[in-house]
Amino acid sequence: MARRHAQLLALGTFLALLGHTPAAAASPTPRAIDFEQGLGGVEPVRSPKRETLYRSAAIEAPRRFDAVGLAGERRPLEIRARAEGEAWSDWVEVADGDPLYAGGADEVQLRAHGWRPHGRLHYVKVSASAAAKGTPGKPPFVRRREWGANRDNGGCHPRSDPVYGQVKAATVHHTVTANSYSEAEAPGIVLAICRYHRNANGWNDIGYNALVDRFGNLYTGRSGGVGKAVVAAHAQGYNAQTTGISSIGDHTSSPMTAAALDAVAHFLAWKLDRHGIPATGTIRLLSAGGSSNRFPLGARVEVKRIFRHGKTGITACPGLALTNQMAALRAKTARLMD
Repeated sequence: MARRHAQLLALGTFLALLGHTPAAAASPTPRAIDFEQGLGGVEPVRSPKRETLYRSAAIEAPRRFDAVGLAGERRPLEIRARAEGEAWSDWVEVADGDPLYAGGADEVQLRAHGWRPHGRLHYVKVSASAAAKGTPGKPPFVRRREWGANRDNGGCHPRSDPVYGQVKAATVHHTVTANSYSEAEAPGIVLAICRYHRNANGWNDIGYNALVDRFGNLYTGRSGGVGKAVVAAHAQGYNAQTTGISSIGDHTSSPMTAAALDAVAHFLAWKLDRHGIPATGTIRLLSAGGSSNRFPLGARVEVKRIFRHGKTGITACPGLALTNQMAALRAKTARLMD
């Protein structure tokens, strides 16, 4: 039987999944050990981009490992790994002190653009690492009662019971809110959006199924169950076929923060997994028409599984800067679902 190739996940993803293993696949609480090894043999090589590329030789670790990184290094570099007798993984960029999770490997190789890596490789070996094979766990949410929706006076109560549809894809938005808000102000912004959607637009409730602030906090949006296929009001003509998440901010020229991007990817990985759909590929949606819809009633519209609002709506949402992050968001979500 062919041996499984090491699946590459960020260590933070791995640790998050450890806490959400299905009961049927419960494993003992994992334990870990650390060990290090000097990095040597890093030499310049030819680069097609005409920049200096430094690459190490293949490095045999002192023992099998699950995670590896260059201790104390925050600059971006690329790492790949392999188990004995298997092919190398793809090169994966890590930065800001994050390691690569290799899921059981024996050899590692590093490369960097424009600077020569040096120092010590730090390895982590985790026992019971099979616990990482569970589905993406539910991320923490700021619940509706916590952002003020359930208040008797000044809250945001739905006009009627929720309606349910089917989740075939996910739509990404921005709220066009100023980016300078504090973390303490964010729940009030969600409440204000909900009140406007309900009382000015005449909608049943807040338009989004979920929201994220620039600090990476996720908020439950429209009532009815954040894990269910609640029909919201985020993408006219496609609300019964999609889930929608909005970044609290204006991404016309400013991208989502790393914390927000990670949180959105975590939400989408969990949400799409619950509905049995992948993060990549395309799907055809049936247009229900509408004045803000780019496509007429009855049109079959092909979209990516995770798509920007402006793909179907007559809008610049979610802004050019976030639009430029969509490929990274899809890739990050797919890795979490792998």
